[in-house]
Amino acid sequence: MLNIIKSDFYKLKKSKAFWICTALCVIFGIMMVMAIHTETQIDLQAGAGHDYETALQNSIDASAVWGLKQFLPMNISALIVGIFISVFITSEFSYGTIKNTLSRGADRVQVFLSKFLVCGVASVVMQILFMSALIVTGSVVWGYDPQGVASTGGLISVVLSQLLVILGFTALFTFTSTAIRANGGAIAVNILCSTIISTFFSALGMLLGIKIHVNDYWLGGVVPKLATIPTVSGDVLHGIVVVLAWGIAAMIVGTVLFKKQDVK
Repeated sequence: MLNIIKSDFYKLKKSKAFWICTALCVIFGIMMVMAIHTETQIDLQAGAGHDYETALQNSIDASAVWGLKQFLPMNISALIVGIFISVFITSEFSYGTIKNTLSRGADRVQVFLSKFLVCGVASVVMQILFMSALIVTGSVVWGYDPQGVASTGGLISVVLSQLLVILGFTALFTFTSTAIRANGGAIAVNILCSTIISTFFSALGMLLGIKIHVNDYWLGGVVPKLATIPTVSGDVLHGIVVVLAWGIAAMIVGTVLFKKQDVK
């Protein structure tokens, strides 16, 4: 399996999609802070109305820590990671690379786990850079935590929980990409998983009048609670359980399906 992992890391290093998506994580982190800062300043200059009141409150609350709470639930990094994994994995089916690997006697479970491991490393790198861009840019524009609401332990908890979430998404994206195997289809499904499904579950819960918030049991749905500083232990535990459940389920189903697939 070590040779398979080494080969996949070499492909990762040579992957244009990886470097482009990594750069996008940094760019979006910077742009999101600057966009809301600019919008707030414009609304403050207007001097009246609902937008002014919202902008005034934002100007009071704004900080790098506040930015994490605002931007992480948008799952922008998960969206970029989903696109990267789609391209990285499906291209091997398109070019016949996986078929060649399997024809040399490689174990399918090891191949699938290697894809997850390498994509997981790439996803963690992207998530760290995205959060770093938010924190650094937010600190320059608003200050790190002028309100004094964040503790070192709280920030560490948020960072670690978000890395766990992105690994959960990685497991799901690896499963969908190996199952679909077509570039466009995998990208479309992974975009749905990273963004629209959260909105769908929220709307479904409201439509059915369900007291249990369905979105609270979805990967993307637990991000807002995990991104809050100071953290609430109950929310953190719930989020970890949800992420692990989805991640483990995706890995099990993905491995079983990949073992049975006819790779051409």
